[in-house]
Amino acid sequence: MRSIFAKLTLWFFATLLVSLAAFLLTTVVFAPRPVEQRRAFGPFHRLENALAIEAYERGGKEELARTLERFDSLLPNFAPGHRLLDGAGRDLLTGEDLSAQLPRAGDRGQFGNLRSPDGRYIYIFPHPPRPNPLSMIPFYAWIALLVALMAWVFARYLGNPLRELRETVRRFGNGDLSPRTHSRRRDEIGDLARDFDQMADRIETLLTAERRLLQDVSHELRTPLTRLSLALTLSRYSQAQEEIGRLSSLIGELTEMTRAEGDPEALPRQPFNLSDLLASEAALFEIDLRVQPGLIIQGRPAHLRRAVENILQNAARFQPPGSKIIVSAAREDDGVTIRIRDFGPGVPPESLDALFRPFFRVDKDRSRDSGGAGLGLAIAQRAVRLHHGQIVARNASPGLEIIITLPD
Repeated sequence: MRSIFAKLTLWFFATLLVSLAAFLLTTVVFAPRPVEQRRAFGPFHRLENALAIEAYERGGKEELARTLERFDSLLPNFAPGHRLLDGAGRDLLTGEDLSAQLPRAGDRGQFGNLRSPDGRYIYIFPHPPRPNPLSMIPFYAWIALLVALMAWVFARYLGNPLRELRETVRRFGNGDLSPRTHSRRRDEIGDLARDFDQMADRIETLLTAERRLLQDVSHELRTPLTRLSLALTLSRYSQAQEEIGRLSSLIGELTEMTRAEGDPEALPRQPFNLSDLLASEAALFEIDLRVQPGLIIQGRPAHLRRAVENILQNAARFQPPGSKIIVSAAREDDGVTIRIRDFGPGVPPESLDALFRPFFRVDKDRSRDSGGAGLGLAIAQRAVRLHHGQIVARNASPGLEIIITLPD
């Protein structure tokens, strides 16, 4: 049997049967013994004896018959057979001689007898019935059904998520990278499902990055290689050197972007001064720096430095002469916000979200010949995401503003 649902269900039903057997055994072992029952009913039988004698002496056979009938009706669970005999053992109602059938002392039969103190009367009464453990089964049945229903629900509660997780893993293993569990459980099964989702996201990111890298490299390297081949053919050494440099830079950016899409948790995090980092980058560009001092955050300074540098290079490429890039940073809410604004032509509104796609360029303003391969903002976005932050672009009219939000 390989199904955990079936195993859980059978285990609970077996537990239920064992519990019922234990209940019955407990009833048999600890139920009152017949002798204990008779002792408990002793005062009651003596009262019956006194009432029967009183009825006979007061009203004769008719009154005695009514009294004994009342005894039988008041004790429906007892066997009928209340009788009053004379001292010789003769039934006072029927005259039948029952002396040979009188229960003996210590007899554990169905009937007992009680002799009056003066010896004139013998009262015969039925003993209380012995408890039957099987008679409790109907009363236990509804409890058993309730427990069985709860066991079935619990088995489904544990078994169904495992089946769904197994199906998700099977589909993922067959090459479909989209399935996720999206579990909301707060137990070990939920933790396992979320760990799988995180693993699947990372694997999908790595495989997608690898596939995209191969496609982009094959596409983007074709042009510089063609130019290099042509330049070498025409013996234009300087142009060949330029194309080789462009090719080397492109490969470096592709490699860095792919590394950033790898395992983010494997990269070390440390506290560093973001204000100093921005100030050091500002020295390389024409920048109006408006940074709050002492901005300490946890992260990877090398990746954020690369992100800021890429954004500044992108802004400087389209910055009009005589103007400065504005870089501001301040603590807002529960994080730090960095704003980098140029005063260039901006981009069409429909292209704002696409700016962070690898190899994307706005055709008229940001071509390959203007100095970029279209990877700077894509690398910056991945660096920000490594820090669980957000990066967006908006037209500042004039210019383009990149806004980075980093958590503490």
